[in-house]
Amino acid sequence: MKAIVELLFIVACIGLFAGCEKEKDFLPNEGLAELKAAKIMVMPCASTDVLTKAEADWANINEALQNSKQGETVQLGEGTFFLHKSIVCWDFNGTLKGAGIGKTIVQTAPDMIFNIDECPPVNWSFENNSGAFMFCFAHDYFEGEKTVSVLDLSIIVDEPTPTRPKGSTGINSMHAIMVLHTGFDNDRENPVDLNVTYKNLSVKGEYDEKYLYEKYSLFSALSGYGNSNGTFEVKNVLVENASGCIKPHAFMGKNAQVVIKNSYLNNCVRGIYSFYNHSWIIQNNKIKNSKNAIAMLGKGGGEPWEGPEGSSCVKDNWICFAGGVGIGMQYIKNVDVKNNNIEGSGFGIASVGGENFAIINNDLCGVSPRPIFIGSLINSEIKNNANQIILGPGASHPSITIGESRECDD
Repeated sequence: MKAIVELLFIVACIGLFAGCEKEKDFLPNEGLAELKAAKIMVMPCASTDVLTKAEADWANINEALQNSKQGETVQLGEGTFFLHKSIVCWDFNGTLKGAGIGKTIVQTAPDMIFNIDECPPVNWSFENNSGAFMFCFAHDYFEGEKTVSVLDLSIIVDEPTPTRPKGSTGINSMHAIMVLHTGFDNDRENPVDLNVTYKNLSVKGEYDEKYLYEKYSLFSALSGYGNSNGTFEVKNVLVENASGCIKPHAFMGKNAQVVIKNSYLNNCVRGIYSFYNHSWIIQNNKIKNSKNAIAMLGKGGGEPWEGPEGSSCVKDNWICFAGGVGIGMQYIKNVDVKNNNIEGSGFGIASVGGENFAIINNDLCGVSPRPIFIGSLINSEIKNNANQIILGPGASHPSITIGESRECDD
């Protein structure tokens, strides 16, 4: 009798999963170049049972990623995928791609606590944290070059993780997509060549009392952590409702660079929060309803880091912040801050430990009470800014050239 019951159970499971398509060879019609890149297609499970669908969607995406070859593309088809636990793929060197924003949606499975048991920890030199990721592309030290790209899809995070320790309240939020090198900043002499690319994405979290850390389901939306000599690039993304919208940390190798362009970040405590880096291009972004819109830091939670000087520009951004900083820069050099429109309460543009800045032609008319705050800055130029009121203990340093301001528009 027991054998008959087990047989019936197996047959029932086969029936449940029959409608849940697994990965298959994908032969697109877009041309030879696309054909060479995209080899695996994954379709969402059609089951109406949430757990059945979540288990099948997780298994199919996970299997495709784990079995992909170097440089290969895992293509997610149109429709909605449910995930009930983290996908952790070690040593991935390729692309995860959807059919387009709003066409391919990956969402936390409704009414289920999101399982993060397989996530690696985040152990910086100055603090240790438990990992909690929807997607994690993790790498131990490697030689050669790797690129992780995530393109053309939407992510919705609207369920909590199990609670883990952090601060006085604990935390039950997660990172949507994380690419990390497990060395973090602990082995600064040996960066890896790891590139991260996020393009044409929508990532939306939830703001609710049930989330213990700052009331957001997303601890971060798009992140890259670890001692890397590569490029972290974000273009044409939408992020809403996150503690941190975009968080690249420790791109600290000699040739490393952070590039964030043409993106819209809304309702984030930290819009772009980035430490242990030296070179940024932050251009043509709209950052709305953030406490701290842009933070570019040459240090993390520990001591300032003495690395390559780098060169950065922050220009043509529209920023609305409340109670914090519009553009904050700490322990970095060679930065152009130009043609930004900033409004909010707090510090419009602020510098601590900076050198060789050009703060020119920014519209600060909507900022009070501190449009420009200089904690410390040397060998720099400030001119032609609207509402150019300069405050702070470093504002009178003799190496700073202060030019004429310009009038605010009526």
